[in-house]
Amino acid sequence: MELSGSYTFDAPQARVWTVLTDPETLRRCLPGCQKFVQQEDGSYAVTMSIGIAAVKGTYTGIVHLLNETPPDGYTLKVGARGAAGFVDGVGDFKLAPEAAQTRVSYVGQAQVGGKIASVGQRLIQAGAQMIAGQFFKALAKEVARPER
Repeated sequence: MELSGSYTFDAPQARVWTVLTDPETLRRCLPGCQKFVQQEDGSYAVTMSIGIAAVKGTYTGIVHLLNETPPDGYTLKVGARGAAGFVDGVGDFKLAPEAAQTRVSYVGQAQVGGKIASVGQRLIQAGAQMIAGQFFKALAKEVARPER
């Protein structure tokens, strides 16, 4: 399944990059995220509770930020497992300045299996787009916060 979209932030590119790569901010912004902890190898151990249609579950896995080119983009690789199945995905995030704003575009591929796959690709895709929308709205609030 392919996922893509974009979001425009009312902030300079460097600020958006800082927020988009901060583990604590990501933990707060990802819907259902309970844990987002950096590991010794630079990856992140994650635990998230996610529900799509009637299939809900807790997933644990690893997130990698790869091919980082600050402040222009990176590749996100995710692998997570739970009682309801698995999610594996990879996506590219690109940041581009637009006057005083920054546009973040993403495109990626995800594979799901197990019970979660039984709800059908259309529902999974709609659920993923909804989660992405919630994430970007929460991230916009973080970007707007005064820098610490």
